[in-house]
Amino acid sequence: MILERRLLARGERLLVGVSGGPDSVVLLDVLSALAPEFGWKLHVAHFNHRLRGADADADEAFVRELAAGYGLPFTTGKGDVRALAASQKLSIEDAARRLRHGFFQGTARALSLAKLALGHTADDQAETLLQRLLRGAGTRGLAAIHVSNRLGALTVVRPLLDVWKNEVLGYIQQRGLRFRQDASNWDPQFQRNKIRHELIPMLERDYNPALKTLLHQTAEMLAAEDEWLDAEAARVLKIRGQKAKGTALAVGRLLREHVAIQRRAIYRWLLENGVGAAVDFETVETLRRMAGSGRPKRLTLAGDARVSRKDDWLELEKTRGKGQRSEARGQLTEERLAIPGTTEVPVFGVVVEVEEVMGKRIPKTFAGSRQRSRSLRLPYSTEEWLDADAVGDGLTLRQWRPGDRFQAIGMVAAKKLQDIFVNEKIPVTQRWRTPLLVAASGEICWIASYRIGEKFKITTATRRALRIHIRPQGSFFEKV
Repeated sequence: MILERRLLARGERLLVGVSGGPDSVVLLDVLSALAPEFGWKLHVAHFNHRLRGADADADEAFVRELAAGYGLPFTTGKGDVRALAASQKLSIEDAARRLRHGFFQGTARALSLAKLALGHTADDQAETLLQRLLRGAGTRGLAAIHVSNRLGALTVVRPLLDVWKNEVLGYIQQRGLRFRQDASNWDPQFQRNKIRHELIPMLERDYNPALKTLLHQTAEMLAAEDEWLDAEAARVLKIRGQKAKGTALAVGRLLREHVAIQRRAIYRWLLENGVGAAVDFETVETLRRMAGSGRPKRLTLAGDARVSRKDDWLELEKTRGKGQRSEARGQLTEERLAIPGTTEVPVFGVVVEVEEVMGKRIPKTFAGSRQRSRSLRLPYSTEEWLDADAVGDGLTLRQWRPGDRFQAIGMVAAKKLQDIFVNEKIPVTQRWRTPLLVAASGEICWIASYRIGEKFKITTATRRALRIHIRPQGSFFEKV
């Protein structure tokens, strides 16, 4: 695969990510064996996630010794995954990936390396496709793990992506290699483990014994089609409004293309103009309809931007400061939420799902979990539980208004929301984009993505609760 797909050039210097598990150990052994012939210069990198105490430290020591055995330089890094997950409201998997990627990027930059080799296998490919299918993704997401892609300025290559786990273990046995076992790979709290150890074996047993092979082949086909779509979209984007310096999209040129290319061209156009927060299926479809019918004439996007239809162009304009604040203030007075049910709120680019829960399904231990924090900020909390009786007969969503007051959970009294925003150093533009959930009484019960109100928390006396989940509208596209 390395030569066929031109993953590595002769004489190349590269970082090799090694966890100590069987896949990365085999990757290091193979690259080390081939390095003299192809003139590769390898540097081993290991990230300690500090999730398994002494075992994690032992993994680090093992990889250090392994690198020394091959006569290779070694760099290690550490990060507090649990702390990041708690502060950023991330899953442990997402927090670990962010810290690990940051470490690889920083190490490569410090060593002036441009390429990173990782030990993902065909099994990882199949699992990732299923995981993304269950979560919801388009062609780009379902292409799963690419054999080569970008991580910032770093090119990531995966030489073992066509190799199955049983082949890895056979190679280890044949070569007499040692490796580390990570017990967390069996922990069912992680979705990937449930897919690996429960879902895939069930599907292989009851539906198709060749399931993993089919998933791997599907990901390969989708990856090739994704590359073709990107190339076609790039061709469309070459014709732009010169007066707008690339921020205008030619409607006539766009509409001559197949709908799939239209969608990808709009998707790339938004990304290339720094409006990544706006890239979801509903936004792309609205802009496609705007191109075809001229309606709506203007669409305000997430990420301080708006698109207007002007003559035969879609023109993108960044909106910041007072102008945007005034416009945003006038867009939404109040949106009543369905209880139970799902409500789309295009101004914020979100969908709000409300479920009514009673009896034993109410999480009794949830109430006091956040009272000790004096900070309002709990970034990007997309799900909360509220006492339904405290909320009352109606729940609405709106933007911040001057004069709003809020008593966050753990606070003894209400304060001006503006003062809270100032103390928390939340930018003015962000305040107008932050949804407020308001109870029937008119009191703010949740500043979405931050904290709930003291009066609306779950207690042991709660008999009815509302589980509220806020998600982006139509998360169809997925960046890889």
